[in-house]
Amino acid sequence: MAHHGDAFGEALLEYLYGGEGAHVLERDDGLVEGFPSVEPYFGGPDGVSEIEKQALDLIGDSVLDIGAGAGRFSLAVQSAGVDVVARDDSAGAIEVCRRRGVRRLVNRSFHRYQPDERFDTFLMMGHNLGLLAPDPVRSLERLAAMASSGAVIVGTTVDPYATDDPTHIEYHDANRSRGRLPGHVVLRVRTKWTIGPWFDYLLSSFDELSEVARKAGWHSEMVARDDIRYVAVLRLRG
Repeated sequence: MAHHGDAFGEALLEYLYGGEGAHVLERDDGLVEGFPSVEPYFGGPDGVSEIEKQALDLIGDSVLDIGAGAGRFSLAVQSAGVDVVARDDSAGAIEVCRRRGVRRLVNRSFHRYQPDERFDTFLMMGHNLGLLAPDPVRSLERLAAMASSGAVIVGTTVDPYATDDPTHIEYHDANRSRGRLPGHVVLRVRTKWTIGPWFDYLLSSFDELSEVARKAGWHSEMVARDDIRYVAVLRLRG
């Protein structure tokens, strides 16, 4: 019988120890999508794509990796000699980061994390700009409170409108009727025996991201994009 717990961390740990890490993403309207492995989370510094390299070129000297997962980007930053703190809600993810060699780790909710230091870069790669949900303006204001002068947020996300799938378009319409941004998604991870907690995730167009950022005192710039995703940098206004 399935139990509630850290399903995402369980899948990462399974892969680390030689398994596949098969898992399912479940949306709150009942849509499910299966993934045979968590292997993409385990790329090393040499496994960064060209669009991601352009983002990593923008980092400073003190980095907070928000939603570090298996540490793919923390390791890339750390290997370049930059001080990075890997933060994730998942205790399993943080344990994987530790075992893979990430030195500075925080297992705490983003919305409860109160660091003693200031950061000049907030890394939100792997589509983790979505973690600004459920209230992106408030989230960006929280980051501003952790930021040093001239700080940047560097991240990627998926443009929710780059689809003609009726399942997604209907979900967008339902969000509009509830007063949400169309790309606001509520998800949970499931493995064979474990059901993770529901969490909010925001997919946004660049125009939507820019408007949210403006309200919170950040300025957005497009860095690069491909068919469905883009890299953005948000700069804290002086």
